[in-house]
Amino acid sequence: MLIVARQDDEKTVMGILSLLPGLKEISHLKTELDLYQGDDRHLYVWQETPQSQIQGVLGVQVINPNLVLVRHIILTPGARTRKHYYQMLSDYQEMAPQVFLMGGLDTQKLISQWRAKASKRQA
Repeated sequence: MLIVARQDDEKTVMGILSLLPGLKEISHLKTELDLYQGDDRHLYVWQETPQSQIQGVLGVQVINPNLVLVRHIILTPGARTRKHYYQMLSDYQEMAPQVFLMGGLDTQKLISQWRAKASKRQA
């Protein structure tokens, strides 16, 4: 279940983002979060069920109405499975079916694998 991150999720989001190698320092985390305050970037939190704790963060940048760049896709260590990564991407795609998801250097391989699996399911 993917939902827009709220202000009261900030500490949890910072904790999950800090799992990334380049975001271990508080100053870097705050800078990254500030980037998501703009109109073109959005942060989402992911829970496997509505009753479960937040287990992941998805950060996207809207390039244009039909193209979204997945900047961050992070899961907590206990939730890191391919199934959960794919579920996060599928949840976002259901929220915005008109957009094409693309990744950066860190996320493109995962997105390509997700897209290939999703196309097999539709065939």
